Amino acid sequence: MRADARRNRQSIVNAAIEVVLEVGGEPSRDTVAARAGVGIATLYRHFPDRQQLLHAIAVEVLDRAISEGRAALEEETSGGQALRRYLHAAIDGGLGAVNIVHPLLDDHDWPEQRDAARDVLDKLAVAAIDDGAAGQELAATDIALASIRFCRPLAIGLTADDERAISHQQLDRYLDGLAAQRCQLDTPTTTPAS
Repeated sequence: MRADARRNRQSIVNAAIEVVLEVGGEPSRDTVAARAGVGIATLYRHFPDRQQLLHAIAVEVLDRAISEGRAALEEETSGGQALRRYLHAAIDGGLGAVNIVHPLLDDHDWPEQRDAARDVLDKLAVAAIDDGAAGQELAATDIALASIRFCRPLAIGLTADDERAISHQQLDRYLDGLAAQRCQLDTPTTTPAS
């Protein structure tokens, strides 16, 4: 694929992710093309049918999340910070779009992304537990479900920037709560002497 064609394809996918998150549902192809700055014929050349575009949205945001999770594990100095960075990046990377397009897809199977995501989430959970940022009960599934909840738009007419700001704020409270809960569990209780 030529460089300009690759750029156009990536612009279309990025625009589609933005539109999905804004409307909370399937994006209009005309809106996606306009947002990407390409003609509708260019969009159809890259994505001849609706399923191909929706699939590309899902794979793109999953790949972004996986890449950010790996980078967080490599670069952060603590497991708690790696988990925090990953979840905040999931919000900014548009991971909520997967939850929105999932019911619209005929094929929900992304084995490469599923396995890679599971590996990253397992490692993030272990790192956060080892660091004391979460209790022993934290699992990859908990991280996946939390990311879905924090990344999904509220659908109450907020701007995209307001949506993200609220999600980031609530995510910080959630992560602070995990750490506080762990501290309470680790604090020995004393019984008064009789």
